[in-house]
Amino acid sequence: MIFSADIEDWQQSVYDFDREVSSRVLYNTSRLLDILDEHDVTGTFFVQGMVAEKFPQLVSSISRAGHELACHSHTHRRLYNLTEAQFRAELHRSVAILEDIGGEKILGFRAPTFSVREKILGWYCDALKTEGIVYDSSIMLSTVRGCYGVGDAGILQRMAEQGLRSYPMSVSRVLGKNIPVLGGGYFRIYPYWLTQWLSRNLDQESSIFYIHPYDLDSHEYREVSRQVEIPAKMAIHQFALRGSVEGKLRRLLLDYPFSSFRDTYFNPAAA
Repeated sequence: MIFSADIEDWQQSVYDFDREVSSRVLYNTSRLLDILDEHDVTGTFFVQGMVAEKFPQLVSSISRAGHELACHSHTHRRLYNLTEAQFRAELHRSVAILEDIGGEKILGFRAPTFSVREKILGWYCDALKTEGIVYDSSIMLSTVRGCYGVGDAGILQRMAEQGLRSYPMSVSRVLGKNIPVLGGGYFRIYPYWLTQWLSRNLDQESSIFYIHPYDLDSHEYREVSRQVEIPAKMAIHQFALRGSVEGKLRRLLLDYPFSSFRDTYFNPAAA
């Protein structure tokens, strides 16, 4: 199974794109790194450019721990709200700083909130290839819901035809519908037994788990709510059951074998 983490700061990447990246991303990501080290697991860290610029030492720590560095855009704005020129500028900036800090080629990209759409696919794939990106992990093949999800599996073939490998996020087929599993808010909210049940028929090698380090942070709401008013719906959606994530994550790391995209698909020694 692929272990992946989206390294971003909740206060900037979700609440307010114009907000400064907070130091909580340091604490939360370091906590995740410690948990993975305890379980001898390495994975792929999709790092947001704004985080890398403010905390280059964090990116160095991720790389030194043996994890793959990959790109997660610069500002975390949804791609379908950017022009082609804006996306190319964001991508170039974030890839450049990650390669400079990590000292190795960036191979992978994950779009913020899985915001790849058919209408931008042509210039999106071309921009990735221009920066030397060879694989994408931005497609959630589920019913379009809110800001993410695509219902047409043909998008994977169209990406392949444009020379880009694509690794879609894991979904489970239930009553004729694709249900997201193995990551993000779903992992936070689902009881662990439900995650196991939904994952029972997934391919153990190619399935993808993803996590945001802030999902481990059960204290963030108290800090942010003292500064700004968080709508009740957002508070429930974004903070519910954060305190359960560490225990479920530790169980997951014991129950399944994990690796990175790089070591699974791009390591010559494993070929």
